[in-house]
Amino acid sequence: MKRVLIIVPFEKIYPPINGGMQRFFHIIHQLAIHAELTLITKQEKAEFLLAKDEYPAIENVNILSTKDAPKPKDIFNLLPEKLQKALRYRWYKKNIKGPADGDYLDYYPIVKELLQKEKFYTVILESPATLNAASLIRKYDKKAKIIFDAHNVNTNLDAAFLEKKEISSARYLNTRRVESELYKTVDGVLACSKKDKDDFDSLNDGKLAISVIPNGVTVNDKLCDAGVRSENPEHILFCGYLSSRPNSEGLYWFYRSIWPMVQKAYPQLKLLVVGSGKLPAEMNDLLNDEGLIFTGSVEDVKPYYSQSAISIVPLKTGSGTRLKILEAMSFGVPVVSTSQGAEGIDYTNGFDIIIADEEQLFAEQIIHLLKDNEQRLMIQKNARALVERKYDWNIIGHELLEVINLIDIKRAV
Repeated sequence: MKRVLIIVPFEKIYPPINGGMQRFFHIIHQLAIHAELTLITKQEKAEFLLAKDEYPAIENVNILSTKDAPKPKDIFNLLPEKLQKALRYRWYKKNIKGPADGDYLDYYPIVKELLQKEKFYTVILESPATLNAASLIRKYDKKAKIIFDAHNVNTNLDAAFLEKKEISSARYLNTRRVESELYKTVDGVLACSKKDKDDFDSLNDGKLAISVIPNGVTVNDKLCDAGVRSENPEHILFCGYLSSRPNSEGLYWFYRSIWPMVQKAYPQLKLLVVGSGKLPAEMNDLLNDEGLIFTGSVEDVKPYYSQSAISIVPLKTGSGTRLKILEAMSFGVPVVSTSQGAEGIDYTNGFDIIIADEEQLFAEQIIHLLKDNEQRLMIQKNARALVERKYDWNIIGHELLEVINLIDIKRAV
């Protein structure tokens, strides 16, 4: 089995709290099945290993937590904490420019010690926060393939935020610089969708190996479709991490522009909003509406899918692949989404999903679907077949190994 190292700079990989964490975790799980895997993470080892009951292969992972790493002993310890971190970072990087990267300080001693002792076929960097590790990896393991797993094209996201004046032009330009120089930093990129692949290819002038590894789901044996089969639907569902701007903005757009039309046709209908995180303060009026039920973080989403006749994905921005669409499809709950929300999924509109980009059409499609039980069941059947055929993580895991094998070490000069 090939030896793979994966670096994830987050404290909560398992249980996953959002779509990004779900992707992290399932990639880790598939690598644990197909490769000899070492994981560097900020999560406590014991907490991560709770996943082994549901995913036995996780027990085979060599987990190195930054929580267990001893504090560095050097001359910088004599200084105030903020100053010692700033100077230690510059010493590690041999560069006096830029702010100190706390993630890099956390994983640097572990990566250095590990690579001085062991060699890896591939190193996968999860999140832009780990791209700093590339030069360190190359210093100690020149033969390792370095692959960046990109959940989004952040240049596109930041362009939208810049247009709304929510970020500075300096931040946008820095994001664009980092993503347009990936060909200098890594050997390959895993993109979530064909569009993301094309965007990364354009940013890097065709100089980078980019492969699509879509998001996926664990396909359940049983459907959660009591609400779908009901002749008198009582709930529809929005599921997502509310601190994500694409999610909160999409939900607010739905609430202000679409929900009133749906409620006029179905006054007793409730919108279940399932997910952790907080809405921006300017959207707090949603919390006071009795027609919306906010659950917060839940241990199991299945009961909420079971209550729901439809799952909505009213997103206007973002990139990647919407895990919540695939999740709803796997549970047997038909989806009404914008085309932006369904980006990256190989769907057929009207067959396995309903797509609507305008407020009036979005409302009409929900109302029609609530009235037509047969159409709900038709979309359910076709959507379930789609995820079984293309988006089961067990299928994607084999594709991931093939991609890792095909990417060549091609250092940019």
